[in-house]
Amino acid sequence: MFDIRRIIEVADKNGFINVVKEPVSVIYGVSYHLKLLDGRGPILFERPVMPDGKESKFRVLGGVANNRAFIKLLLGASTEREISKKILEAIRSGIKPVEVERTAAPVMRNSIEGDNVDVGSLLPILKHYTGEPSRYITAGIVIAYDDENRIFSASYHRMMPVSKNSLVLRIVEGRKLHRLVKRAEKERRELKVAVSIGSELGLIIAAATPAEDRDRVEIAGSIQGEPISIVREEELAIPAFSEIVLVGRIVPWELREEGPFYEIIGKDIIRNQPILIVDRILHRNEAIYQAILPASKEHEILMGLPVEAVILESVEKYCDVIGVSMTPGGFGWLEAAVSIRKSFEGQPVMAAIAAINAHRSLKRVIVVDDDVDVYNYEEVMRAVNQRAHVPDDYIFIKGARGSTLDHSNVRYMEMDGNKVAVVFPQSKLIIDATIKGPRELYEKPSFPE
Repeated sequence: MFDIRRIIEVADKNGFINVVKEPVSVIYGVSYHLKLLDGRGPILFERPVMPDGKESKFRVLGGVANNRAFIKLLLGASTEREISKKILEAIRSGIKPVEVERTAAPVMRNSIEGDNVDVGSLLPILKHYTGEPSRYITAGIVIAYDDENRIFSASYHRMMPVSKNSLVLRIVEGRKLHRLVKRAEKERRELKVAVSIGSELGLIIAAATPAEDRDRVEIAGSIQGEPISIVREEELAIPAFSEIVLVGRIVPWELREEGPFYEIIGKDIIRNQPILIVDRILHRNEAIYQAILPASKEHEILMGLPVEAVILESVEKYCDVIGVSMTPGGFGWLEAAVSIRKSFEGQPVMAAIAAINAHRSLKRVIVVDDDVDVYNYEEVMRAVNQRAHVPDDYIFIKGARGSTLDHSNVRYMEMDGNKVAVVFPQSKLIIDATIKGPRELYEKPSFPE
């Protein structure tokens, strides 16, 4: 199985692994090292130190997806576009999970139940930054069953411990898990879930994939080329090769304050969010706790990489697409660069509108010619300055809703002598950075052979 241990093995064999052998505190220490090594591949902490000063029984792994070259290696892809194609194919035709017996599932080796459940004392949960109110689980993938459509939902949700056996988790309004929670609330029942921490490669990517009408456990199997093994407990699907699984219930009517939290674009606000009550903690022998550093390259890549696939699918209906990149300048979420082989004027604008339709959080779309490498942000920005004429090639779409993470439209205004925060309508920008004049004016310098 392509589990966390195999990911570490591949990283070690190919020079991507970073190992921290000395004791490092889970309070700011691990996250500080994750930031120092951000973008260099996975980081394994052999001796994480808990808040009480004792070393954790679990190792910590971060940065699994912080390097695109490493992701290509894991997926067996030769190009960035090939990654998008693989994710697209996985969305279209998943691989059904395989049900295994409890005795064949490594995650079932250890089970902590009842009064012995103490999530914060057992798991080396990190406190990342000074502005956060508490420690946060960040690589938790919530798996829930949609009984109406008979599919499994799997999605990332940050979780903050509020007691020994309960966590408050951020559930974005309107998305799949939020709809399932609202349905459960209407029926006055709790929603049973399994939370996977330290998941297989396919689940790590599928949980971030914007395909909420599909079974994400099946997508996960297709991404990694082999089915996810699960232990089925009625409506629960417990991934057999995950390192740690929290089994519990989301209580829709039990709300607690959650936040603030550092998102990729800025600091997220405090909200009242549902509670997850943990009934059991399952873990493998010598389990490895996975963490994702907020506002890091891994955070950006995991959000943006699957979106590139759905944008590619949408734009391909209108033109020959060379590549799609969710840019670092847009935090992997707000800005897309699309390279096309242009066949007529006006086509770049059609491509940009198709991209916005596929990913509505986009704030800016840059369309460039096929000679520009969209995965090289410097090249993209040079094309913007070299080929986009401001009055004609900058197209504004006013009043179009964008990302809830984008706070640039919030302004302070004076009202009755007081400063009041006012939220203005969001807008989008399309930049046509393709060549319109004589191509020889944009010819790149070269030497004779």
